[in-house]
Amino acid sequence: MIDMDAVDREIRAARAELADTGNVKGILSLPTRKRIWRAMLDPDDDEVSYQHRVRLRMACVRHVLPVWYQAYPGDQRVEEMLTLAQDLIDQKDVDTDWLQDYAEEFISNVISAAEPDTTEPEPGESVIYPDPVKEVASFVASGAAGTAISACYRDPDYDTAEESDDIADDDELLPDSIDESYSCASAAAGALNWQPLEQTDVLARRAFWTWYLDEAIPTTLAT
Repeated sequence: MIDMDAVDREIRAARAELADTGNVKGILSLPTRKRIWRAMLDPDDDEVSYQHRVRLRMACVRHVLPVWYQAYPGDQRVEEMLTLAQDLIDQKDVDTDWLQDYAEEFISNVISAAEPDTTEPEPGESVIYPDPVKEVASFVASGAAGTAISACYRDPDYDTAEESDDIADDDELLPDSIDESYSCASAAAGALNWQPLEQTDVLARRAFWTWYLDEAIPTTLAT
């Protein structure tokens, strides 16, 4: 059984961190989120813990889907990643090796689409700069691909391992280790944590994390 008192205690601490006057960027730190994830574990049911982990990630991606469709109207690739993750939750026959390769190819293609053309322009041609809308949409794609990959592992401790506790900042993680909630918060804010305040929609980031604490986690645990 999940210790809901512990979950509530960690959520209250997270709200306090988010409301701190010194937290000018509206960041919910990785260590704080990890304490919540640990509290969400059911020590008697690994399958429930696994499903909660994946469903919380899926909720985050769905919350920022409008960011994806702003860059890619009608493009269902993110929805496809979520469907494949749900198929794994439902224990349908999905080749996890294939899915991991497919998800990695998906995010690689989206990132490439947002990058500038590095070829030397011909005389008279314009330089092609990064597409900022597609660049922010790549954060949604990263969250979706990571969710699908995460679903391939039915290990409830997948993202709560203590050996990574010395990492305090999401931006210190390698790209393939970045948490999906961080990717989605960055999509909402239009910027990663390290980017300057003036490039960040702080209100949107804070609103995302408030939703995460007040709605996404309770709804996930209720399923």
